Amino acid sequence: MTDRSDQEQNGLSLSEIDSMRTLDEKQRDGASGETVYQLTFHKGQEPTIEEGKVTEIGSLDDSPPIDLQALGTDTYTYYGIFRMKDRSTTMVVQDKDGKTYKALSLGKDTVRVPYPVSIES
Repeated sequence: MTDRSDQEQNGLSLSEIDSMRTLDEKQRDGASGETVYQLTFHKGQEPTIEEGKVTEIGSLDDSPPIDLQALGTDTYTYYGIFRMKDRSTTMVVQDKDGKTYKALSLGKDTVRVPYPVSIES
């Protein structure tokens, strides 16, 4: 049995994904990129796995989406928006240690970060 904290630390950080994106992908923010990522959501006993493509990724210091402005940039550094296979979007944030988490916007001033996410290409 694999330790859950080990599972959650595996994978790519958002800053690593951003550094691997081509100039063309960066200029097309808002449109799905070419690379399909596997996102593993570590909630509850059984993690769920979904596929998605990056539509936007960036630093929280550089004008984050309005949904994430309530997050403290002293804790979180990057955000990523993924277009999932079912056409929904998922927002992920990265902390200073490079760990990634699901982000839920619950209104103008409330953002929850309920559970870890690991990302693989």
